[in-house]
Amino acid sequence: ARSILVRKFAPQIMKPFFLSCDWGTSSFRLRCMDTATGDCLKEWRDQIGVKAFAHQHRALDPQARAEAFEGFLCEAADRLLAELGAPNEMVTMVLSGMTTSTIGWMDLPYAKTPFALDGTQAVTHERKGKTPKGREISFTLISGVCSDHEMMRGEETELMGLFRMPCHADLAENCVTILPGTHSKHIHIRSKKIEAIETFMSGECLEVLSQHSILSANADMEVLWKQGFQWTGEEQKKAFTDGVHRSARRGLLGNLFQTRTRGVLHQHPSSTNVWFLVGLLIGEEWVTFKEHHSGDLPVLLAAGNKFSHLYDQAARTLELTNPIHTVEPSTMEMASSLGHALFI
Repeated sequence: ARSILVRKFAPQIMKPFFLSCDWGTSSFRLRCMDTATGDCLKEWRDQIGVKAFAHQHRALDPQARAEAFEGFLCEAADRLLAELGAPNEMVTMVLSGMTTSTIGWMDLPYAKTPFALDGTQAVTHERKGKTPKGREISFTLISGVCSDHEMMRGEETELMGLFRMPCHADLAENCVTILPGTHSKHIHIRSKKIEAIETFMSGECLEVLSQHSILSANADMEVLWKQGFQWTGEEQKKAFTDGVHRSARRGLLGNLFQTRTRGVLHQHPSSTNVWFLVGLLIGEEWVTFKEHHSGDLPVLLAAGNKFSHLYDQAARTLELTNPIHTVEPSTMEMASSLGHALFI
């Protein structure tokens, strides 16, 4: 029977390992985690996000579509555990991200803010399954968090993981945590609870504008992927900082067309000019932050290796005075799995 519940913690027999699944809008990640040490024993990544997977199976009825999601996860579990040489015993998989959204495996209601970072208020769903190789699997799906006007799925689990760490204990009393991505989140933490959420569609806007708008001829998105979002010279860096500066004037809509005029009137190559567009979008986030928060409110920049230097450079370009604490990329990589461990 379908059960939606607020997670209640009780003593359990500790399993030697569990599976940690972070399935977002645009990517899939499955890890086998050592329960005792928190080490990652094996990992499998794929670019098949929930959005693309749902689109591939859009013609199916709801039950068949749900079975497709479960089948994909069971096959992924078999594959990962076979590579690890794990015994064919029951395993627990904890999932967060878009699996519990309207486009995911099953739509679960959001937990409400204020949301305690220890996970005790999380809305979860538990069910049993069996993999193609006959392994019994216990799924625990973690839903998202919403306020009256905002929502997120997956980021709350990363936050639960990050704030388990002693080095972030003081910031859990009052800070804004920035989690860049397809839908960048600015999350106000106070008294170890998520109090407020703001969403900036920076990543999705970059993709849409650089591929499906008139700006596509003057902003080469492929360059960003090939370079791993790292600029390769002073011209690209200057284009980025120019975009950040422009974001502080006339707002985003008043500046976007400059991406085209820079290319047409000033012959900036699209491989450089795309960085101007990136600067506009990230700059817009910081400009909005600056308008709504005091200059002494600490920031936890949980950007990982790909975006950390971009957000840091943009903040310095706009001369923000807020103390900015940067999460180490290796720590950020493990954040969701550390959050998942709370549910074992």
